[in-house]
Amino acid sequence: MTSFTPSRRSRVHPYENNISGLYCRVPQAVRGNEANHIPDRTYGLSRRFGIKKGVTVIEPAAPAVRSPTTTNITSIENTSAEAWAQCATAMKEHEDAQIQAWKEEIDTELVFAALFSAILTAFDVEVYKMLQPQSNSTSQSSSSASSAVAINALWFSALICSVAAASISILVRQWLNQYTSGLTGVSPGIARLRQLRRDGLKKWKIAEIMMLLPILLQGAVVLFLIGLILFLKQLNTEIMKIASVLIALLLAFIFVTTILPTFKDNCSYQSPQAWGFFVIFQALKKPLRSFARYVSAQAKRWTTPGVDGYFHRLRNRYAQSLVQKLARFANKPNTYSWVARERVLVQSMGPMLDQHLVVEADAMLLDDDFLSEVVRPCLNGMEPEAAIQSYYDILAHRADLIEHGRPYFDARNDRVESIAILSDLTLDALRKTRVEPASRDHAIKIMGILEPLLVRTLAISYCHFCDVFCSMLDDEDEDVRHLAFSILYQQLWRNLELADQHTSESCHDLAALVGFMAKARHDNNLKHFLDACDLVICLATLPSLTSADYTQMRTDLRDTLHHLASFFETPLWRNDPRLLYSIARIAPHLVTLEKKFPRVFEDAFLDVFADVVEHARQLNTNTYGNWEDKLIVLEVSLRDLRTLRQGEGSSTAGSFDEGGRPSFMRRSPLMLPDP
Repeated sequence: MTSFTPSRRSRVHPYENNISGLYCRVPQAVRGNEANHIPDRTYGLSRRFGIKKGVTVIEPAAPAVRSPTTTNITSIENTSAEAWAQCATAMKEHEDAQIQAWKEEIDTELVFAALFSAILTAFDVEVYKMLQPQSNSTSQSSSSASSAVAINALWFSALICSVAAASISILVRQWLNQYTSGLTGVSPGIARLRQLRRDGLKKWKIAEIMMLLPILLQGAVVLFLIGLILFLKQLNTEIMKIASVLIALLLAFIFVTTILPTFKDNCSYQSPQAWGFFVIFQALKKPLRSFARYVSAQAKRWTTPGVDGYFHRLRNRYAQSLVQKLARFANKPNTYSWVARERVLVQSMGPMLDQHLVVEADAMLLDDDFLSEVVRPCLNGMEPEAAIQSYYDILAHRADLIEHGRPYFDARNDRVESIAILSDLTLDALRKTRVEPASRDHAIKIMGILEPLLVRTLAISYCHFCDVFCSMLDDEDEDVRHLAFSILYQQLWRNLELADQHTSESCHDLAALVGFMAKARHDNNLKHFLDACDLVICLATLPSLTSADYTQMRTDLRDTLHHLASFFETPLWRNDPRLLYSIARIAPHLVTLEKKFPRVFEDAFLDVFADVVEHARQLNTNTYGNWEDKLIVLEVSLRDLRTLRQGEGSSTAGSFDEGGRPSFMRRSPLMLPDP
């Protein structure tokens, strides 16, 4: 036999074709005129090494001069090659996973078919004798003969189905082995070969044949069980009844799990036999819809509005319910695959699915770093309602104790960072309530959850806390903004040293507090109005503030003093003596403000403040109650303010501590916030 050796031209490597094709695609203006500029591209090596003319030798050591056009074309080619490589890799991973799943399914079916065939064979060996004529009897009843024929037909059919499933499984396994042979890379040639085989896989219905295997095995089981009932009927009626009940339950389970995925969109009982029923039902859906429209039109005639009588109303209610259900069925669009139906469900249930995904991921891992670096950004990117519900679910499975629907956490020292992450998560959820209009109850509930967490974590989440709660001060709901201010005031007033440490980070939004003052007066919540004025003055007199900081807050501070002066001029506060608690708390801070920033008050303000002190004297003399302690604070503050305005600060230097506060403010019980 004469051997054939392919020529050099027939043995060109695929990448040589790619290189030559790439060179041919370069424009002539870029390549230049080889005949004029480079007549011999072998650079004089043709005679020395026997290289023929016309063959290009690429010398790596010689740097090539590229024009901008050549660089752009090369970049486009490289990008295209990377994209093709990624596409081939993705297809390979998908194909490998699918083929592996098919092989595992075939192995399981082969084991089941072998065991089931062995059981069937044992039964068939006994029942085929029923078909033979009895030697001791001349005649056989027709009913016994019919039962014998039916039992043998059912059991031998089941055996054939089982053996057929095993035989087809072996064939499919061989096809899959041949399908995957030689597909070990992602090169262009291998990718094309893989796609060629995949097209053949789809053309010759390998996936449909795979779906046929479990249907054959399930059909064999059903045939065997029906034959078993007929066989037991001849032996013992009582045993037959017990077996019939058990078999009926099994068949009912198989039947329900087969048809349920067709009617329930999110049902997970998606088996090959269920897919077959789904396809058949979709084909019958058009005539069923026409029938549903007809029945719906007839049912509308049964509904007569305004009729009397219990039975007439009952008939109307059921008729309307039937019309609604049939209308939903008739108007529901067709989906010819589970993938298309799932795509529609994912599109309609996107926020809820995101919520379940984030919650389940955190519940499986329960890792603080994962919660901070992964879950928290996911929640920030979700829809407000879904994010808030996810937040509730996360706190529910992380809480140490839940009482009356509110989670509580063990705030030991070794869990401070973990509680701080939950505080940040709570603040993010509270910010989400600002986006969702109908979330008043969410905001109040979340602030109730947050308040115990701040006891241990305020130092870590201070700026985040101030930013969120200052933004809550202009909320449209009165209860929400006043609750937010109450928490903000309590936390900042009790932690002024912490506030002083974060002065350089611009955490305090004085403009928001000034805006809240006007709303508080409008809401007739005078205590919160005075507390807001007190908080602004406290933040303006922090020890680390400089004159440059005062320049930035000058407008807000002057607006605060203007609000306070106009409030003192009105008779509103005189009708409620309890407001003297808040006024007495503000008075020493006014002294500190004047000492830190001289001439910050106008003369009219001192006159108004003097009237307040005079009214306090009258209350202490004429009304019941002891206001002497408040009167002392007001009188000392008024005296110090007048002294500072007269330029005699040295005489009152002893009245202030190192932080610029009056000496009587040192943990005085009179200065604590009202409970």
